[in-house]
Amino acid sequence: MRRLPASAAAIIRLVLVLFLFLPLLRQGHAADLTDPYQVLRNHYQAVGGLDRLQKLVSSRSEGRVRYDGLEGTFKHWDARPMQYRTEEDYSVISQIEGDSGEFTWLFDTNGQLLILRDEETLKRRQIALRLDRYEHLDPDSPYFDVQVTGTVDVDGKSCYELALTNTINSDVGHFFYDTDTMYMVKSIHKQPDMEIHSTYGDYREVQGLMLPFYQHSRFLPWEKEEETWVTSQTLDEPVAADLFNPPEVKKDYTFLEGGTSATVPFQLMENLIYLPVTVAGSTGYWVLDSGASMSLIDSDYAEKLGLDIQGSIKGYGFGDLFELNFVKIPEHQVGSILFGSQKFYVSKGLTARSYEPQIFGILGYDFLSRFVVEVDYDRQKVTFHAPETFSYKGSGVTIDAPLKYRTFSLPVTLDGKYESLWTIDLGSYHSSIHYPFAEKHGLLTRKGVDIVSQGMAGLSHETNVRFDCLAIGPFHLDKPIVSIPKEKGKGATALGEVGGNLGNSTLRHFHLFLHYPEQKLIFEKGAYYNQTFPPDRSGLLIGRSGINQPMVSFLANDSPAVKAGLVAGDIIVEMAGKAIGPNQPVLPLRELLRGAPGSKVEMKVRRDDQTVSATIVLQDMYESGGAACGAVVK
Repeated sequence: MRRLPASAAAIIRLVLVLFLFLPLLRQGHAADLTDPYQVLRNHYQAVGGLDRLQKLVSSRSEGRVRYDGLEGTFKHWDARPMQYRTEEDYSVISQIEGDSGEFTWLFDTNGQLLILRDEETLKRRQIALRLDRYEHLDPDSPYFDVQVTGTVDVDGKSCYELALTNTINSDVGHFFYDTDTMYMVKSIHKQPDMEIHSTYGDYREVQGLMLPFYQHSRFLPWEKEEETWVTSQTLDEPVAADLFNPPEVKKDYTFLEGGTSATVPFQLMENLIYLPVTVAGSTGYWVLDSGASMSLIDSDYAEKLGLDIQGSIKGYGFGDLFELNFVKIPEHQVGSILFGSQKFYVSKGLTARSYEPQIFGILGYDFLSRFVVEVDYDRQKVTFHAPETFSYKGSGVTIDAPLKYRTFSLPVTLDGKYESLWTIDLGSYHSSIHYPFAEKHGLLTRKGVDIVSQGMAGLSHETNVRFDCLAIGPFHLDKPIVSIPKEKGKGATALGEVGGNLGNSTLRHFHLFLHYPEQKLIFEKGAYYNQTFPPDRSGLLIGRSGINQPMVSFLANDSPAVKAGLVAGDIIVEMAGKAIGPNQPVLPLRELLRGAPGSKVEMKVRRDDQTVSATIVLQDMYESGGAACGAVVK
């Protein structure tokens, strides 16, 4: 469940950078408009001339902004080299982001600061810095290449299309200039994870330059939109040096039992971590989810508590998109930790889709990032340490894991050869490969067991595949089962800059520390490090019917459950000799299907007006694979 970073800064900064880097264009190229440098010279002459552009050192603007269903205001400052600050206020939430000239930062609506250190962000900062130095204007540049790709129609206007590529990363920029006015009317930025399509209009003169006062951007594949209307624009105003530094983070929680940490017992059910959370005197279970960019509460629960739900925005989960709202949560408590008021996402159907225990909310990045989070799967306890006093004394292995999309990312290798960055997701019950990585390495056709997963975005269809080995740093896990999506989708499975996602099916082998301030992970071997946790051996997923009775929700092709004659929609009335009625817990029934290969599970189901008996003979449905980790050649 992730929200894209605010984009008004990127949009406005893009236009300003394009203005700034053109003064050093060479004048000696051919005059035909198949020469990209000639196109650029004509464009910048049209918007104010190179002399004026050479003197441009800073910019300040403000105006209105619409982001999906949210409407608000923004203020933006930009200065050379590599400094900016954008403040967005949508009333229900606000956000500040910027670059100090040394690093890019994000200050979210709950006052948590993120310094962006992931590899792709650092590469894009390097590209921006080289653009700021005009290095792309050198036809012999080892970093940049600019080409005219043709003349195209953009909203009824004939435009020259220029493509900017680089050797630092795989990003490609396309820029479209009106052949009549030579103003830029559109840009397309293509990155592995997304495309940003922006159009520009309402050009006005500001201190000798023609600048666009309107912008509309679409973010694909997430179908998110942003519009900005500039109401005020000034250039070359003095800017305070500290403006581009991030705001101060203020502590907003208290350990009620004193000390510098608090330990909270949790329930581990179906590989999800459930913690007790008390809001407005009501206590319920919430899922701990390091993959969620912001904490979330169920809409029905929020209404029951009398909370005011506001706004609308699109979020994306594992497989697809979904709608989110916002709410202000009053003072609340997690175990013995007391928190002040916070802004949370709101989602419909979270509680209704859960089984046992029922889920009333999700604790995400904005909650977790305050702490060093220690997850002890063996004792089923999580300890939240105050970062300023935390000192690790154990013998575990520390791994750099820069936060990307507010989620830890680190190198993972499958079968000794499929290596990429993976994210750490405490809110995912299994580990999974993203579609672009699976497609690139020919893994989409791997044989396995069909499954469906229920997430925030609905059902996702995947294939569980048994690999030979999964390696994290010096740790090697034998015979891991990892899921591969059947479709690319529009959610997290479509991400191309990370290869996969480590869920609790993998993480529970370890004693884990998530050090948010230092963006590092510490792994210790857990008591079950060398243990293989039994998978489902039936190919049957048990869910609930409309009257809340256990039912056959899904059957994997050619599985023991199919061979037993079961059909999706069958209502389960008896299992392992015990009568099953409405409100019967589902998870203990699923556990029966993880028995030893060759064992039998007797069932009776109601199909239409008949009672049908079935016997499932459990079996290992996965191919055995090749060598174990110890024999894999590195």
